[in-house]
Amino acid sequence: MVKQTPFYISQASKAKISDFSNKSINWFVDRAKKERDFVFLSNDSVDDILRQLTLEEDSHPLNSALMLFGVDPQRFCPNAVIKCSHYYGIEEVRPIPSYQVFGGTLFQQIDAAVDLVMSKLDRSIGSRQDGPMADVRMEIPKEVITEIIVNAVVHRDYDSSGSVQIAIFADRVEIVNPGQLPEQLTVDDLTKEHLSIPVNPFLARPFFLVGYIEQLGFGTKYVIDWCKKAQLPEPLFEQLNQQFRVTMWRNWMTDQKLKEFDLNDRQKGAIQYLKSNRRITNSEYQKLFNVAKRTASKDLQYLQSLELIMKQGTTGKGVFYHLAKGAPKGH
Repeated sequence: MVKQTPFYISQASKAKISDFSNKSINWFVDRAKKERDFVFLSNDSVDDILRQLTLEEDSHPLNSALMLFGVDPQRFCPNAVIKCSHYYGIEEVRPIPSYQVFGGTLFQQIDAAVDLVMSKLDRSIGSRQDGPMADVRMEIPKEVITEIIVNAVVHRDYDSSGSVQIAIFADRVEIVNPGQLPEQLTVDDLTKEHLSIPVNPFLARPFFLVGYIEQLGFGTKYVIDWCKKAQLPEPLFEQLNQQFRVTMWRNWMTDQKLKEFDLNDRQKGAIQYLKSNRRITNSEYQKLFNVAKRTASKDLQYLQSLELIMKQGTTGKGVFYHLAKGAPKGH
């Protein structure tokens, strides 16, 4: 049985030079020089650029070239889009309150999708104690959102009729792309340093040249570190049959939201402690708030009953508690 050539590296035999955007190509050339100090041997024509990027074959451009630099990429690659939906609660509802589809080049799609997601997240203004300019903190760091969206676009299966989909909820952001992890990688590998094994290497290189990815295999590890630094739970990576999903949790446990629960000062303090320290044991709770074991157990059980924290382990010294990922249903 003859293996079919993947769509993204198949020839776009009907494409013409006029189907490519000189503006997009000039942007790419300038950005590659700035980000990677990469200089093209010749950039006098579209053919020169595509040839050096290995994005043409037998003088015919590949579909990936159109997705990167096309005037109207969706005319050749209709499923190469990002679909974004925004919900006010924590569950999908119909009709969708807000829904947008981003087309254009892959670079344009990513930039538009990142801007939309960031516009839906909360932001806080810090004090001016450390300088004349107050620090603006986003609910989820922009680096996290960008990294996951870029990964979804670069590593998706372009032979699938599906598209990259982003869903923004009150307590999380979910990003799903068609396709599977390479056979050499598991979901657990994504939580640590691993080999860079791009699903679509002919797309990965252009994204590397303009600084959108690093090609080192550290991207998902950096995402976890950025979330920890922002006092957020670790993202959830899931392989779901023929699609891959990443869930990033929002900081929905704000002081304002916590006022809606009947918490005492110790329990409020425990939530703040968990945001910074990730986990707490019963004995640590006792020392932190100078209370007896019975009181600590009662407080922790109450927080658990509200689905604000989760218990890890059953009995003994290995038991600890951590923040629940996501808001309780109905809240």
